[in-house]
Amino acid sequence: MKIAFISNYLNHHQLYLCNQLYSMCDEFYFIATERISAARLEMGYEDMDSKHPYVIKTYEEGYLKYAVYYIIKTFDVVIFGACSPKYIELRMRKNLLSFIYAERFLKKGLWYRFIPSTRKKILDRVIKYKDKNLHVLCASAYSSYDLYLCGYRNTCYKWGYFTEVPVLDKRELMKKKEASPCKILWVGRLINGKRTKDVIFLAKKLMSKKLDFTINIIGSGDYERQLHMLVKLLGLSDKVHFLGSMTPDKVKEYMDEANIFLFTSNFKEGWGTVINEAMSSGCSVVASHAVGSAPYLIENKKNGLIYQSGNINELYRKVSRLIKNPKLQYSYGSNAYDTMVNTWNPKEAASRLIDLSKNLMLGNATPYSCGPCSMAEITKEDWYP
Repeated sequence: MKIAFISNYLNHHQLYLCNQLYSMCDEFYFIATERISAARLEMGYEDMDSKHPYVIKTYEEGYLKYAVYYIIKTFDVVIFGACSPKYIELRMRKNLLSFIYAERFLKKGLWYRFIPSTRKKILDRVIKYKDKNLHVLCASAYSSYDLYLCGYRNTCYKWGYFTEVPVLDKRELMKKKEASPCKILWVGRLINGKRTKDVIFLAKKLMSKKLDFTINIIGSGDYERQLHMLVKLLGLSDKVHFLGSMTPDKVKEYMDEANIFLFTSNFKEGWGTVINEAMSSGCSVVASHAVGSAPYLIENKKNGLIYQSGNINELYRKVSRLIKNPKLQYSYGSNAYDTMVNTWNPKEAASRLIDLSKNLMLGNATPYSCGPCSMAEITKEDWYP
């Protein structure tokens, strides 16, 4: 099978999936339409376009656009990420099997569907092709609902971002988590929408009940100074530690030793790959229901816990229960690791995408009832279990 993936530039969210597609397909290309910005390079991002043999950099050589047009018009499958609508239109003229790889269109608010520029973006990328051979790979559990509100009734499939999932000795991994006190970890940018302050208010409630814990916060951002001040004001300096930004390898070390991983973002969090990474490290995840990946990755009370976004009291109840019950921590963390190794990993996703494509070409439905490439049902923002 010949597959192409068109997006702005190759990044760490797509890398491992692309590597698997490259190894499984007869031909695979990632078509990069723009150069990674200097600002992102200064933030520590890599220029991955120059490091992988399957990348076609259309922004370097003008003649490559003709090769890209040929690929779009002839390959078995084309996946469209962040790219110009003209590429989608070119493919749809042939009505060949295609996918839109999309997070939420309305993550800034459902009312954004009434803004002309937002409606035009959704129209040009999806709605105008509702009678064509175009399907949606939902990199958020809320993507299908956003499209439904905009009038789209065609097929959407569960998808996401797929981080590297190392196969480890699970017993050895879980042994790293046996020391006390209970280690709680939060990772992300310290910005609006991440709700890091919820972690600090949680710490105050846990300390008032004399529970044995420490919280490490990894990351930096605009709200860092305010959060430091809040920790000091609430007398939490011995319990809450700000570790700043660090390399992915170093973050992995902290995840491997953490008992509980918190993810507190609101609906602006399209997916949230740190959940993938924390589950791959055997953490017992407690995640906000607003996070785009939570309804797909977490089976509540089986491989993690989901709480209602912004509800500090519920967050406290669930975290305090885990602190008091190390066996439950172990069970959720172990099941989380299994979920990533068996289902939500790049190799499985690539294999399923190829199978789904073959079935769609034959006029059949998806062969999967759960996990990547299964049907993405409508998930409203108030779905909370």
